[in-house]
Amino acid sequence: MRQISSILVLLVLSLPANAFVHASGRNIVDANGEPALMRGMGLGGWLVPEGYMLHTPGMGSPTSIRAQIVDVLGEAGAADFYAAYHDNYVTRADIAELAEWGFDHVRMPFHYNMFSPARGVWNDWGFEVTDSLIAWCSAVGMHVVLDMHCAPGGQNGGPISDSDGTARLWLADTNKAHTIEIWEHIAQRYVDEPWVGGYDLLNEPVLPEGVTAQDLRSLYVSIRNVIRNVDNNHILFIEGNWYATDFTGLTPIFDVNMSYSFHKYWSTNDQGSIQSYINLRNSTNAPLWMSESGENSNTWFYDAVQLHEANDIGWCWWTTKKVDTITSPYSANRPAGYDQLLNYWSGSGPKPSTAFSYAVLMELADNLRSENCRFSPGVVASWFSPLFNSTPVPFKEHSIPGTILTADYDVGAQDVAYHDDVYETVHWDNYTAWNSGHQYRNDGVDIQIGNDGIPYVGFTTQGEWIKYTFNAEYGGIYHLDMEFASTSYSGQVRLYLDGQVLTTISETPITGEWNLFAEALVEGLDISVGEHELKLQILEDGFNMRALVFTLDSAYTSPETPGSFSLGQNYPNPFNGGTRIPVSTLTDGPLIIEILDMSGSRVNTFTIDKHSSDDFLEWHGMDVEGKFVPAGVYLYRALYGEEQLVRKMIHLP
Repeated sequence: MRQISSILVLLVLSLPANAFVHASGRNIVDANGEPALMRGMGLGGWLVPEGYMLHTPGMGSPTSIRAQIVDVLGEAGAADFYAAYHDNYVTRADIAELAEWGFDHVRMPFHYNMFSPARGVWNDWGFEVTDSLIAWCSAVGMHVVLDMHCAPGGQNGGPISDSDGTARLWLADTNKAHTIEIWEHIAQRYVDEPWVGGYDLLNEPVLPEGVTAQDLRSLYVSIRNVIRNVDNNHILFIEGNWYATDFTGLTPIFDVNMSYSFHKYWSTNDQGSIQSYINLRNSTNAPLWMSESGENSNTWFYDAVQLHEANDIGWCWWTTKKVDTITSPYSANRPAGYDQLLNYWSGSGPKPSTAFSYAVLMELADNLRSENCRFSPGVVASWFSPLFNSTPVPFKEHSIPGTILTADYDVGAQDVAYHDDVYETVHWDNYTAWNSGHQYRNDGVDIQIGNDGIPYVGFTTQGEWIKYTFNAEYGGIYHLDMEFASTSYSGQVRLYLDGQVLTTISETPITGEWNLFAEALVEGLDISVGEHELKLQILEDGFNMRALVFTLDSAYTSPETPGSFSLGQNYPNPFNGGTRIPVSTLTDGPLIIEILDMSGSRVNTFTIDKHSSDDFLEWHGMDVEGKFVPAGVYLYRALYGEEQLVRKMIHLP
């Protein structure tokens, strides 16, 4: 009876102040006591570098990654790199953008040594970084959850906890004492900070053999006690054993202001996948928070968000930015020489010079700035767009005459913007690639990058389809050049325009190489002016496809607005050295001729102020700077007042 009374006294002492996000029965509530469905983003990779995000060998830990960098740069060079890395990875502008998208908090993974590298030793830098992040977040109405991602000795045996392969947090009392001490100092500093959304005490603990669930609970209670000695305000997030999935031994609750925190990866998005956590909530009367998920397809993201919100469970995603990724909103490009460093670190290449390594790694740090990254709108749409599971939304603005890259299909879920046989991974022990090429987009559509840097759709399967929204600037008769590549298979493709069959390509070309493209020509396509939906369906597979090039052969004109000019086919074509582009106008006036590459980027522009009928422009294969352009397929577009015409030409080596 005395023991029960003592527990009740402790719980009463833990009642939160109203100014803070806190637990209230089964709910997490805001400062006004209203249920708060947390929607957050984890800042993974920023303060705790992870090997898989940087593509370093062996899924490197923060310590091993730093050792590799010191090896090629020295201590001074490594200090320069890490300063730029930290400054660029997460900025004030990044936080503001997260708020604009719809997030209300961030989870800040931290390494224990950024606050205290050893017992009794304190690092001001860690607190300064945290203070800055809180200031950025508070300015846009976001909370910060502090997450001990790497505890002294490592709370699991993996690189994510910066362990040496053994979870030594559980095997040395000094490591436990150091962990408790750090949390006490954090609580002392942030006790009165309402924009701290809570303390995530241990990320993904995994107990080694001989360590019990009671040991896990005891450490949590010890951390809780030192925090509550100074801070009764902030919610405590408690993660279960085995990567935050097993809560054995962690019931009943040991604080009235606590929430159970679970992680969800590579599993189905049905009720059964989270029912054990809901049972935990019901039996303990404590709230739930899904504090980490991601690394899957956009459709899986959408379904996971819907599942958790339907069950009143807040969520936090992993993660905002990585190097060369498709699963995050931002992907940082690899520097040109980065693979040489990776080869050296993996033991398969010579050691690069210090100067070379410094240039490459400082470029990598610069590439991490969001404005230098590739943005993935489909990833963000999967979390917040009300149209994602119902209506295709343009990935890019497409117009014809012009080129539509097959990889630039609309944004939307499986069976909305596309249909693919494999579009998510739902087995943690059997990873399945939803995008087999793992390039460019985070959907079931399989995309690779060609030798020319242009993305294309591959690994085609019968029955798959993709949708595109485009605008026809002119109504008229078009011809289509569709680009295919195949080693030995000829397939079939059908195109639908606004739900009606537009054409069928019954025999795709065989090119002998998967990355060598040739065109299939379809003529006489009647397309009206305005916005259209194009559906591309695979009838017979075995090919890659890169682009659809629509050329206007004849435009519809009314008696009041007759066509005032024409654009002929260049000659010679293909050409090497120079070619003539015929144009014919009915009236004098400014005529603009643009040379475009197949991505639609402008190569050169020519303006003719006065033009008479039956004339031509001569182009010698040079860009606007007077440099010769590479061989390949190019478009030329003539603009005359409000009218335009487009044709295609081939520039030989």
